Amino acid sequence: QFLTKMGASLAKQLRSPTPGSCLGWMAQSIMSMGSGADSIDAVSQIPTTVEKPVIVELGPGAGYSLREMIKNLSPSRVYGVEISEAFRRKLATDAELKPSIEAGVLSLHEDDAKDLNFIPDNSVDIIFAFNVIYFLDPLPSYLQECHRILKPGGSVIFGVKNVAKDMDKSIYINTDWEMCLEEMKKSGFGDVEIKDEQLEGSVAYIPLVGKKEYKEEGKEEYKEEGKKEFKEISRSLSDETGNTEYSA
Repeated sequence: QFLTKMGASLAKQLRSPTPGSCLGWMAQSIMSMGSGADSIDAVSQIPTTVEKPVIVELGPGAGYSLREMIKNLSPSRVYGVEISEAFRRKLATDAELKPSIEAGVLSLHEDDAKDLNFIPDNSVDIIFAFNVIYFLDPLPSYLQECHRILKPGGSVIFGVKNVAKDMDKSIYINTDWEMCLEEMKKSGFGDVEIKDEQLEGSVAYIPLVGKKEYKEEGKEEYKEEGKKEFKEISRSLSDETGNTEYSA
């Protein structure tokens, strides 16, 4: 029973290590182990053609993926939302991240991700979260906030591991990937998909992805603008050539 209780306490610390506590130190050490090959690989899978994207990372933890995104995606702005004070301290003093912090590109926030009121509506290109979705309760509240801040066409990527299914269910709440996708759909995301498992062994992970769809009225407005532009071009051609077949 003691081991069960200790395991449950450690699982809770894995969500947000408490600075100064023994279990918090253990959790932080576990989460900082290895090279971050899984989260770094997940960053390489991010689909974006946007130059200098605005990025939000939920739960950057030890900073493996955060450093990779800043290095390879050349973002104009990055919000690191980390509820663990222990990890925020570590990120704030990281030698690789410090230049981005000092330049105003990267900012670190302690806020709970279901209320990101410091981020404007429709302003973010990419939301990335690795080993985070399990802890988001209630999930719809977090997904709705993600949907609010994403630009139309923006992407959300959740990296998950099947090993989470065997963890304490009172802490690792969202481990049914199909259910997660359904909640994403309900929150307004389109193109939701459970991607194939990436890598192997202890670094294996599965991307859950989705996009913020363009509103229908936006599509219609775009179509109308296109029609107007076509008419103007046709009229111009008619005036220049005298050929009325161009007129619309």
